[in-house]
Amino acid sequence: MTAPIPSGCYRFGRFELQPDERRLLATGTPVRVGRHAFELLIALVERSGHLVTKDQLLERIWPRLVVEENTLQAHVSALRKVLGAEAIATISGQGYRFTPEVTHVAANAAPASLATARKHNLPQQLTSFIGRERVIVELKVLLDRTRLLTLTGAGGCGKTRLAMEVAAGTKQEFADGIWLVELAALQDPGLVPKALASVLGVEEQAGKSLTQAVIESIAPKHMLVLLDNVEHLLGACALLVDSVLRACSRIVILVTGRERLGIAGELAYRVPSLSVPDPAKDTTPEQVLAHESARLFVERALLQRQHFAVTLDNAAALASICQRLDGIPLAIELAAPRVRSMSVDEVSRRLDHRFGLLTGGSRTAMPRHRTLRSLIDWSYDLLSDPEKAMLERVSVFSGGWTLEAAEQVCAADGIAATDVLDLLTSLSDKNLIVVVDHRAATRYGLLETIRHYAAARLTDNGVESLFQARHLVHCLTIAEAAESQVLSGTEQVWFEQLESNHDNMRAALARCAAATGDAPRGLRLAGAIWRFWYVRGHLLEGRRSLSSLLAISPQDQDAAARAKALRGAGVLAYRMSDYASAGAALEEGLAIHRELGDRQGIVRSLNNLGLVAQGTGAPSLARALYEEALEIQRALGDRSGIAILLNNLGIVASEDADFTYARARFEESLAIHRELGERWHFSTVLGNLGAAVWHQGDGAAARPLLEQGLAVKRELGDTFGIAVILTTLAKLVHGLGEHRDACALLSESLLVHQDQSSPRDVAETLEASAAMARAFAGPLRAARLFGSADRMRTETQASLPPSQRVFHERETAAARKALGDDLAFDAAWREGQAMTREDALREALDVLQVGTA
Repeated sequence: MTAPIPSGCYRFGRFELQPDERRLLATGTPVRVGRHAFELLIALVERSGHLVTKDQLLERIWPRLVVEENTLQAHVSALRKVLGAEAIATISGQGYRFTPEVTHVAANAAPASLATARKHNLPQQLTSFIGRERVIVELKVLLDRTRLLTLTGAGGCGKTRLAMEVAAGTKQEFADGIWLVELAALQDPGLVPKALASVLGVEEQAGKSLTQAVIESIAPKHMLVLLDNVEHLLGACALLVDSVLRACSRIVILVTGRERLGIAGELAYRVPSLSVPDPAKDTTPEQVLAHESARLFVERALLQRQHFAVTLDNAAALASICQRLDGIPLAIELAAPRVRSMSVDEVSRRLDHRFGLLTGGSRTAMPRHRTLRSLIDWSYDLLSDPEKAMLERVSVFSGGWTLEAAEQVCAADGIAATDVLDLLTSLSDKNLIVVVDHRAATRYGLLETIRHYAAARLTDNGVESLFQARHLVHCLTIAEAAESQVLSGTEQVWFEQLESNHDNMRAALARCAAATGDAPRGLRLAGAIWRFWYVRGHLLEGRRSLSSLLAISPQDQDAAARAKALRGAGVLAYRMSDYASAGAALEEGLAIHRELGDRQGIVRSLNNLGLVAQGTGAPSLARALYEEALEIQRALGDRSGIAILLNNLGIVASEDADFTYARARFEESLAIHRELGERWHFSTVLGNLGAAVWHQGDGAAARPLLEQGLAVKRELGDTFGIAVILTTLAKLVHGLGEHRDACALLSESLLVHQDQSSPRDVAETLEASAAMARAFAGPLRAARLFGSADRMRTETQASLPPSQRVFHERETAAARKALGDDLAFDAAWREGQAMTREDALREALDVLQVGTA
């Protein structure tokens, strides 16, 4: 049944809709519209600004009839040709929304009321407003609590549009209207009072200032004044607003600008960017479209390509665009029109050259809103020279910085260290840098778009290399300080320090590896942080960085730094089971240490070569290397080094199933590390001791050792250490019959292995998962996982050590017996051998999920 139509008429823009007369006028001239299109227009206009679903429209216009959806779309298209493409917004997968502001005039209203119906001068919006529902509610609450609310934020973050949405939603609350004063084009501060007076219809009066005339005119009134874009007229606007608010008790003022006015009674609200997807996690259209920035892109893209849609193929690229544009609405609105001639993936790939790409703004927009560069130029030109210099210099940072870092890197050539805090504060007030509390410390950062702009300015001014060099020195200072303390008992503090600065280290290393970079100092930096890469699981990244710098650094410069970098490259390669590369790097480093007479370096190289020998199944060679190193270490009196070698001798014995000897070495090592307060080594030895005790059959004694070691590893963020102990602990609790807990522990271990590259450890965890699979998913899936682990061990020459053979043989025999079909079991094993590492991990996680259900 057709819904009743209110009598009277609706006005929007140049149109007037007269339902009773079945007529649509455009500037007084009738417009021909089909019957169903007219009914559709009425349904949308009545619910202006709100979603009207497809089902509601179909029921309203074609009641009791079955009508295909494309019929509705055809009528929407017909109306858009009359009203303009932006008048009816498509809400993807849901329905439509009528976007123009609509005034309903009752049939019995006096003619004069038509002239006074609009008590505001807010412009008609030609595009839909996306998201920010919570922000709008919050701002309306704030308007009830204050008479001066200032919306601040970076250029293009949507302050003006948001302010207009908030103001439009409060029309009924201000009896004397809402009045917008646009100041963007105004250059003379002395004309600010005139701009307000012109909007309010106040004439100049002899003997009175214009400000006084405005105050006398509006003093008894209850109205909202919206001052838009005040950043270039701050002083004049502050004086005017202060005078008005002190004299007019019922006037409320809403301000937009890059920074606050800075007067008494002002409540400042920083407008956030739109929510953005995480390209690493949000991979489906539904996940991406849950974020405001993506929905805005889609809405604007639909104005360019009627059938544009987010798909599995382009969702990741769209997520990347939104993230790299920092959720800045204007940047996204400039990017969306590019879908006229480019795919979403092509737009994403070209964002490294964003200032040339994002240039397609509306011809009717303010000049600074037509390109991304002109938008930031506007903010940059308002800065003082020291502020400009500071903004440019901090662009050398990546991933944020501290006050101390800015003082060390940026204080030069006209900026004193004592000026840095004030300059950072000023840039923050102007919303050009962001301030974040990070573990009780303040860190500063730049939106990526601002960083690109500032970096280009730094290059144009010819000082890029100077401040990049200062940044490298800063990174090197942090890295070498961490290296000297990382095993001192304060490992966690230094690992966190390196984690906080990891992006800065990456940026510095990338510059060093470039054609004109500082390769020798880059090699020093990489050599200083390789242990951090090892502990936090950045193995591949560390190897690539070390390899590239070793390749381009002169071999006759800083031999000690080269030997240290070779050691790091060797250890990381060992951890990834690339024993050939590991041995070559460590042997080269050992030769340098011998040539330098560096006995401590010799010890460390021998120790690491012992690890490689263990990995390749040569326990006798490993033991000999450890014992040679231990003899030198005892002569040097290095107790920490002695403890490390005792632990490694224990590992060799443990893998050879000599658990009595192994326990003695572990306990001796543990006592030294405990005394020295070396928590990382202490936790590692605890895990090894716990494993040896478990292999001896004393699970009750082993469990607390493993759990204590795991707790310390978690505190330190040692990803590999966590995964290794989790796997051992899972085997232990599995043997105690706690199968659900065992599955949970193995699931966590596998999730670590998903992001890392250690085939030997992955193989052991897959073998443990296969034991669980027999109980929860059947012997065939167990055979597949055993087969996958077998292939990994074969490819990396990581043979099964004697200590693990008892568990492995018992579990494979049990799975084979449970199936009762050797041919089928062997076939499943071969299927597992053909699986990729990713598929094997995925299957293991599926199995374990069944076990934890």
